[in-house]
Amino acid sequence: MEKTIQHKVKVEGKGKSKEHAINTALGQIQKKVMDEYKAMIIRIEPLSINVIEAIEHTYTERFLLFFFPRKRHVYRVVIDVDVNITLLKVEDIDFKTTESPSGIVKNIIRNEQMANK
Repeated sequence: MEKTIQHKVKVEGKGKSKEHAINTALGQIQKKVMDEYKAMIIRIEPLSINVIEAIEHTYTERFLLFFFPRKRHVYRVVIDVDVNITLLKVEDIDFKTTESPSGIVKNIIRNEQMANK
């Protein structure tokens, strides 16, 4: 019923700090994996992280084009993450079928009898 797959995912993130950029990138792993595998995912476990590109962009921001200059930083990171994915095959689960009596009144009476026991 369970199947384990190793997969490489390429994600990128931006942020105002290095930690925020990396956190944004790592937060996209689940979305990318779910887009590729339509099965029920039980676990996504990162095995290794490879940094492909890490860029710090610095610019000067000014109020009304002249006043109060300050330096701003934007960080961008692109990483490859090797992940172990554990999938659950729903098709392999044997569901048993049961039929309930038709009609709402019969279901209400049956539920009340079960509650009284």
